[in-house]
Amino acid sequence: MSRLTIKDVAKLVGVSPSAVSLAINGRPGISDATRKMILECVEQTGFVPSQNSRSLVMKRTRSIALLWSAGSQPLEHLFFSDLTKSLLNCCMSANYSLVFVSCDFKSSQPVLPEIIRSRGVDGVICFGYVPSSIAFAVNKAELPLLILDSHTIVENSYCICVDYFKAAKLAIEHLISLGHTDIAYIGGTLSQPGFSHQTFEGYRSAMQEHGLEAPFSWIQTCASELDDKSAEEQMRLILSSGRIPTAVFCAADVYAIGAIRGARRSGLNVPDDISVIGIDDIIFAQYIDPPLTTVGIDKNSLAEMGCKLLFDAIEKNEFSEKPIAYDNLTLVVRSSCRQRL
Repeated sequence: MSRLTIKDVAKLVGVSPSAVSLAINGRPGISDATRKMILECVEQTGFVPSQNSRSLVMKRTRSIALLWSAGSQPLEHLFFSDLTKSLLNCCMSANYSLVFVSCDFKSSQPVLPEIIRSRGVDGVICFGYVPSSIAFAVNKAELPLLILDSHTIVENSYCICVDYFKAAKLAIEHLISLGHTDIAYIGGTLSQPGFSHQTFEGYRSAMQEHGLEAPFSWIQTCASELDDKSAEEQMRLILSSGRIPTAVFCAADVYAIGAIRGARRSGLNVPDDISVIGIDDIIFAQYIDPPLTTVGIDKNSLAEMGCKLLFDAIEKNEFSEKPIAYDNLTLVVRSSCRQRL
């Protein structure tokens, strides 16, 4: 027996295929009486529209591409894995599919996956740092681009930027409340504005507000992008500087994992000898030894905010640049920090 099509339902009711699609998708454009007849027919026949039928009539695929950077650091995915789960829930609730694809973000002329170039999706989502060349390529495909946890403002994109300045200050204020005044810093390069610059400025601002200073050797801004191994080396440099701080603030949990390992290899105990705090609250944070005190970012509300922007843009067919600050942050207290005696 052949599968019932949208045209078959339209013929049974005596309406056009587009009217059937409008009724099924709950969209305006038909009378209440017509909608009722169509939905009754759908229920009686058990009709389930194919994705191709929806796409042809509505000019929508009901699919979103989640575009990853090929070759990114393994631990970098830990923060984004939680965010991805939230995105899946948001897409499922809105009847969208989430398609996982990747390309080389470091290429000067990146080649997007065919599904994006051929407009086989309705929109694109990226995480973190996104080069302007990627945004340009997505814009060329005439698709809206959402960047969650955007580290910079990218033209012609919806950028939701986490307030890492606030997160850093929240971390330093916690250390100071525990009696720490000798606080070191581990983060990425400050050569470009964005995530690393914000966390350092938050650290510096909080220290200055409390009249605190740190030796130059305690300020380590050469950790590779979200790489625990380079952070371990930065911790070694801090501990070999001749004076050991009582606490270290790391601009990301991934750095904090490396810092804890570096402290142990130098014969120090965390938190008895030195306290460590991070930002992100990745899944590993609660399972490492000791469990990491960190500033958590609400990934669910971050995903919901971004998806609402993207879905509205798709439905209204209005794409524009819209940077938004996100500051739903929570201090997560665990065992890697202790009161200074």
